[in-house]
Amino acid sequence: MNKIKAIILDLDGTLLDDNKKIGDKTIEYLKQIKNNVKIIPASARQFCTIKPYLEKLDLLEENNYTICFNGSLIVDNKESEIFSSYIDKSVVIKIDNFILDNNIDWTYYLYNSRLLRNEISNIKEFVNGNKIYKIVGISNPDVINRIRNNLPKEVLDNLEITSSELNRIEFVNKGMTKVKAIELLLNKLDIDKENVVAIGDGDNDIDMIKYVGCGIAMLNSPEIVKENADIVTKHTNNEDGVYYVIKELLSEGSDNNG
Repeated sequence: MNKIKAIILDLDGTLLDDNKKIGDKTIEYLKQIKNNVKIIPASARQFCTIKPYLEKLDLLEENNYTICFNGSLIVDNKESEIFSSYIDKSVVIKIDNFILDNNIDWTYYLYNSRLLRNEISNIKEFVNGNKIYKIVGISNPDVINRIRNNLPKEVLDNLEITSSELNRIEFVNKGMTKVKAIELLLNKLDIDKENVVAIGDGDNDIDMIKYVGCGIAMLNSPEIVKENADIVTKHTNNEDGVYYVIKELLSEGSDNNG
């Protein structure tokens, strides 16, 4: 492929193992290459839960960036906001009845905090006083599938619906995806998408895997993700899969990656 200038990394199920840790080999290798290749996390998470991993990778420096909330927020790693898109207050009010009608755990995500829906006594007051970037429901996969198949028009018309894991359904503002955020960030960094690698494992990663020059699915990904990838890793997220695939790619392109 073309010279690799940036690597977009999903976190859960990709960079992180099942114990929510980064493998030692991956940590050391990413620290080794970070001055030559942009390492950009792209996650459904909020920034405060990504920051500890950025510390381990020595990425809390100037000119490093993170994509949060499936693309609804881009920050530099000093926490300055580059771009944000929160859910319109009127939309939150509209879908609140739908949320309450489904007896699963729903959580509202703010910039650096979150609140369970059943802890909110006055939804209008809460919505008017806060910017809500993401709403998440968690249950068993069968319940999540049932909900996805029965979403009302007001949800479909106003929100992007994804799942970073099989037991989750996630709502962000319409038009906000990891690809949208990647596009905005690459434009800022003056990097062509053909010079970018993206690695993920969930259905919310499919679009970014298809968008960049080299899209990679983890070995532990569902088949639908693998089918949309240029490469499938030979190792899972529990086996430093990110380390092995990036090292192989950069070795193959050593003549033009330096």
